[in-house]
Amino acid sequence: MQPKKGPTRLVGPPVSLPSLSSSPESRRFTQVRAGDAMRAAAAASKAAGKEKSRRKGGGGGGEQLLTDQVLSLRARLHHALALGLAKSDGGPKKWQSTDAGIQSHVLKAASAFLGCLSNELLRLPPIKESISDILIALEGILQSKNVSVLIQATDVSLKLVSSVGNLARQYPVLEIVTCLASQLSANQTTIAVSSSSTLNCILNTLATARCSIHAEIWEALEKTDAVTSVIGALQNYSPDVHPLNYLMEMMSLLRIILWIWPSSRYHVWSNRNLMGKLAQYCVASEMDVAVRVLKLYAALALWGNGAMVLVNNEDVMAKVGALVGKSNPSIARIEALKFYRILLRSSKGRELLMAPHYQHIIEGTINAMSRDDERLLTIEGCRTALLVLRYAGDHHRLFWSHAIDDALYKILAGGCTSSHKAHQILCHDKLFNMVSENFMDIHSYVWDILGNLAVHCKNDYLSVRKGQDCALQALIHCVCSLAADAMQKSNTMKLSKDVHEPALRAVLMMLLSSSGYILSEASSKLLHVLPLGDDCLNVLFTSLESNTTRSITAPFDNVKIMSNLMSLAGMVMLQPSNNPLNTRRAVAVLSTIIKECVHNNIHITRPKVASHLQFCFDGGSCCSLVEEWEGENIALIYGLMVLFNLLKSINFVCIHCKRNLDVGIVCNDCRDHYSEGLIRVLQNASCQNLSPGPKLYISHILSLFGLCGFPSKLGVKMRRALDDNELADLELLLSNGESLKAHTAIVSVRCPKLLPSAKSLGSDGKITDEWGRSFYHVRMSDRVDSCGLKKILEYAYTNFVMVDDDNIKPVRTLAKYCHLKSLQEMLQKEQPRWNSDCPRYDLTAALEPVKCSFSDIILEAQSNEEMKCYHGSCQLSTSHVHCHKIVLSMSCDYLQALFQSGMHESFSEVINVPLGWQALDKLIHWFYSGELPKIDPDCRWRNLNSEEQLSQLRPYAELSSLAEFWFLEGVKEESLSVVTSCLSSTSTAASVEFVVFTAQLGQWEMVEAAVGSVAHLYPKLRDSGQLEKLDDDVLNMLRTEYVRYSQHGGRSS
Repeated sequence: MQPKKGPTRLVGPPVSLPSLSSSPESRRFTQVRAGDAMRAAAAASKAAGKEKSRRKGGGGGGEQLLTDQVLSLRARLHHALALGLAKSDGGPKKWQSTDAGIQSHVLKAASAFLGCLSNELLRLPPIKESISDILIALEGILQSKNVSVLIQATDVSLKLVSSVGNLARQYPVLEIVTCLASQLSANQTTIAVSSSSTLNCILNTLATARCSIHAEIWEALEKTDAVTSVIGALQNYSPDVHPLNYLMEMMSLLRIILWIWPSSRYHVWSNRNLMGKLAQYCVASEMDVAVRVLKLYAALALWGNGAMVLVNNEDVMAKVGALVGKSNPSIARIEALKFYRILLRSSKGRELLMAPHYQHIIEGTINAMSRDDERLLTIEGCRTALLVLRYAGDHHRLFWSHAIDDALYKILAGGCTSSHKAHQILCHDKLFNMVSENFMDIHSYVWDILGNLAVHCKNDYLSVRKGQDCALQALIHCVCSLAADAMQKSNTMKLSKDVHEPALRAVLMMLLSSSGYILSEASSKLLHVLPLGDDCLNVLFTSLESNTTRSITAPFDNVKIMSNLMSLAGMVMLQPSNNPLNTRRAVAVLSTIIKECVHNNIHITRPKVASHLQFCFDGGSCCSLVEEWEGENIALIYGLMVLFNLLKSINFVCIHCKRNLDVGIVCNDCRDHYSEGLIRVLQNASCQNLSPGPKLYISHILSLFGLCGFPSKLGVKMRRALDDNELADLELLLSNGESLKAHTAIVSVRCPKLLPSAKSLGSDGKITDEWGRSFYHVRMSDRVDSCGLKKILEYAYTNFVMVDDDNIKPVRTLAKYCHLKSLQEMLQKEQPRWNSDCPRYDLTAALEPVKCSFSDIILEAQSNEEMKCYHGSCQLSTSHVHCHKIVLSMSCDYLQALFQSGMHESFSEVINVPLGWQALDKLIHWFYSGELPKIDPDCRWRNLNSEEQLSQLRPYAELSSLAEFWFLEGVKEESLSVVTSCLSSTSTAASVEFVVFTAQLGQWEMVEAAVGSVAHLYPKLRDSGQLEKLDDDVLNMLRTEYVRYSQHGGRSS
């Protein structure tokens, strides 16, 4: 029984107000407010009494938390708030007192009240109401000019935000953000520090809030020039004037701003003074400061150009390399690894980082992974290793020489038991039992890393581990046992995706390994533990078939389909020559899966089934991130993998009619049947915007039907060049007396092995035929087959070729000789190399200024700019490009007709193009690559001035105009697409000038797009006189668009 308590005093003793201000004005305010204050105080006392009565009467569980102390402090708070907080004209509450004494009194009461709150109390409605009132009071008090009051107010703001924590999202903090941001440039260091600390807490809490909240807060930060204030503080910091926490808090605040709002990063990385200061703090300061700078760098590196600035700073990168060393505190090593990880996410960052710094990265990564007593450090090391090991290269050799397998084994064994020393190797069954019975998230990292190591491992990489392969063998046996367990359970509901998916994936990558040791160990272990046979494979396939058969309304079981596909892929790859599946039935099911994946009816991402990849908030990246090779939908890549290995295992028998073949998997009679089904599904899929992995597998599957290559728009255009003898300047002479005409500009880029050295071509010179045409003559070897050479030329010109059963061998031989590796791999039925790129059709290398470029025409721009030409003995000083008639004529009917016209212009060495230099440069890129260069409407674009933006937009309008006269198919549409993507982030002045420019050229689609981007500003533009340059037609178009905008309630139609 609780002892009986005496009467509770709801209201504390009288508090004398500090006389910080005793002006007549404040006294009059106090007198006017006296009656309201007394009434509010009485109401507060009454409310407190009700709360106490409710608590004593056995109220809800939450009300029991309202102790006498809490009630007393709350009553005192509301007594104080009543002196300045009131509703005005029936509206919301507002703080109305400017008296410093009252403000100080309220802040003291608020501080005392906040100091007594627990997490449980914060969830009670009365407490929430009190905190909301404090926020309203702070909004008004933070606008005070009294330094003492401001110091108190910023301290209370920090205390409030720290107390409510993640619950800050439930309160209207926007106004207090504005007030605090205004104080960042305060002369009083104490005020600036408290304000930055409070903002830091608020922004960290709201980091993962809705986009609308982020937009409102960013608007408040922009309005108060918060970023400029913080940058100024960091630039002007002096250890003799400012305390260290001033520097630390400002860096922390800038970091979270950069992390959340990409548009803020430009102002930092483009500020050389600031970047120099930060580098100085990082290199020369003590550890705590260096770590804080590194966190700031990590946020800045999310912006591609910022990352490049950092990577190119040798002093900074040397400091990061030192911080990742094992002699440093864990926090420094973790932040250094995070910084590396962010740089490695973009292809350009990886290229610049790995070559000079890979030793530091690899040593730091493995040292971090080896610290079993520092879990966070170990995980960060694993995450970094995952990114570094995704790609093939000699850095893999260094990982093996630093005993990466020992580090992985130590993670498994150390995490499962503490009774064994790290250097002891447990028996394989014991390790498997430990891992399977004591699953930890970090095990998934181990299997992913092991898979990446295996798939990129060459035979000589393991030579450094000769005689020390016990750990690697144990890892292979353990993961194979886990994968075998998953394969046997994949037709039931017992599969644990977090445990089994990484293991299955690692085993598949081992079966794709170039290392004979890894492939042999994995295969023998799987063959030993798996009950392979007709029944096992058929049961698994039946499970997959049932999962792809559904009613129209029922969704697919994506996880089950994925696990079935992974298991099937492993089994088919494990025993390619002993496949009991009904091929026609299997192809039909897999074709359905691929089709449903393309339509997104079957769709599953890897992070959904591999929780270790679900990283916390990772910041908004401005740079172009490297896409996952497997693609986002992993069901598609595994479906394609099963299909390829299933078809590949068929040897010289038509999969449809079972007729014996010399080569291939389908006879000519049955090819039409598959063209209507599977082949069409695959060709439709290849036209989608897929990642490299699925694209490569589709191409390799189609090659099994004789369709080899990677079709492209430019390749289709260049196919006509195969039959063009008018512009041919190369003759390939065969031993049987036959000759093939070709074009040196194309062959020298696409298949240079067919040509002798440039020196030989130049010394021999050209031979002129009876019609006056000049040719390079190249005599081919006696072993070169005529039909095979024609197919190789077709592939070189188009990036695609159909290879029939009767000529596959000579084509394969020539492909190997010509180093056409992609074609050779397809013809040899090889598995696509993991993480390899899809070959692109690109002739831009023909434009490079080499001694023998085979150029036969010059395009000259309308420009007064002078340029120095490095092309042979060219003497032209105007802006021009050395080109090739065959390339230009295949993409431009106008130029083709001009070259064949016989008029004076057709014999001229120079053609004047009605374009500026920038537009001509983009046009040439389109001729030789098949696509126009794009403008990236990122932070840098938004921060260009109007003239700079306009100078980049104008060339696309010029190209659009030229496309109408030169019949440039697709250029007009591509130009409009580029312009449209930029207009929303283009300055108003640049947009209006662009409207004028495009109207003069008659490019009305662009005019309409530009008008739509500024229509909502029509009244403002009209009143400012900015529309005087527009003619009546364009003005009418702008007015019409504004009316449409207004009728849609302020939304663009």
